[in-house]
Amino acid sequence: MNKADRERLERRKRMLAREQGSLPDAIPGTSGDIGLRTPKPIKRRAAADAKQPPAENVKPLEPLYKQRQRRRMAFVTVVIVVLALLLAGLTGTLSASIALLADSVDSAKLYLNRSGGGWPVNTGISDPLQVEELSGGFVELGSSDAVVYSPYGVKSFAMQPGYARPVLAVGGTHFAVYNRAGNELTVASRTAKLYTQTFDDSILLCAMSNNNSLAVVTEFSRYTALLRVYDASMHQTYSWKTTQTQGTPIAVDFSPDNRRFAVGTLAARQGQLQCGIYFMDTASEEEGVAYKASQGSMLLKLDWQTESRAVAVFDSYIAVLDPRTGAEVYRYDFGGATLQSAAPGRRQTALLLNIRGGNSLVTLDDSLTPMAEIPARQAYGISATDTDIYLLCAGEVECYGYDGVRKWTRSDLSSRPLAVINARETLVFTGTRAEILHE
Repeated sequence: MNKADRERLERRKRMLAREQGSLPDAIPGTSGDIGLRTPKPIKRRAAADAKQPPAENVKPLEPLYKQRQRRRMAFVTVVIVVLALLLAGLTGTLSASIALLADSVDSAKLYLNRSGGGWPVNTGISDPLQVEELSGGFVELGSSDAVVYSPYGVKSFAMQPGYARPVLAVGGTHFAVYNRAGNELTVASRTAKLYTQTFDDSILLCAMSNNNSLAVVTEFSRYTALLRVYDASMHQTYSWKTTQTQGTPIAVDFSPDNRRFAVGTLAARQGQLQCGIYFMDTASEEEGVAYKASQGSMLLKLDWQTESRAVAVFDSYIAVLDPRTGAEVYRYDFGGATLQSAAPGRRQTALLLNIRGGNSLVTLDDSLTPMAEIPARQAYGISATDTDIYLLCAGEVECYGYDGVRKWTRSDLSSRPLAVINARETLVFTGTRAEILHE
């Protein structure tokens, strides 16, 4: 019997054994033994249950979420540190790079902690002295408190400066609270107090630039005042002593490039008050070009808008000035009307004027040519963006276009509107409440 016959015989034996129920567990084959076992049924539910950990081993999601946030924060911080060091190496401005690093870390913190925010918010300040936009959020100053909210409606910082007459000066991401007629100021970021500075003489006013440079004007012996400029790390970079001829500074505003600034001064000449505006450069010790206001006019607001445009608001007129020459380019006289509120813009300007005993909204184009004039008898304040004007009235806010056409009225406010600011969202403040202003 050859090999093929033997294999056929073995197969027949196996078939016979299968039919009789006595199949062996293993079958010898030419390529090795192959085990034939009856497959067991699969219990799918039991298998799924086996994959689930015991209840006592399940971790809550909140710590895991916070751990992931910390990891993200650490990663973002490392990236920012590396970029800041590279910037410092390329530019040699280590102080500016450190300030940029701190601001970037603040921005990352505010973004990662945005989930707990939302509008409206209760700021706790019922009678604000000032409300200012701050990097998409806002800072609000009361008689004893200052609070900061992020663009996402999260309270990020609060402090009690303890000043008798507190005033705000706001920059790009920092702000200063100073004690008018006192000698101390406090600088803070969006999340922490940074510096406290005490001066030998009383502080007259402060102003901040978009890159957080701080101008401080103090009284000074033998001069009308001393103006000093500090960088974001509170290192002095510039000083200017103003004389009797130049006058006492009453307003300061930085240029968009943050290297220059405009100073509005007040002096007594020939028995009358005279205001002037000086356009100064922090890189030069020389006195800059100057503009002399109409005699008897009081400067109320100074806004350096572009390289070739600065707007000065006086109690009797508004003027567009050229900072390069100090020349008056455009002008609009109030004609005996009393200015109640002003919102100067690059392209358009809104004024609230009291004309013959009643308030009116007056809009002007970029050359201060009148566009519209409408009655606004109930309004006591205005705020404006590039496209909209908001009139603050008793119990409501009215929205107008610069063409004088009313767009909508918001009359469901909880109390009298105190302020409207154009932050990441347009916000209206009523009592202790801040909420998004919309139709």
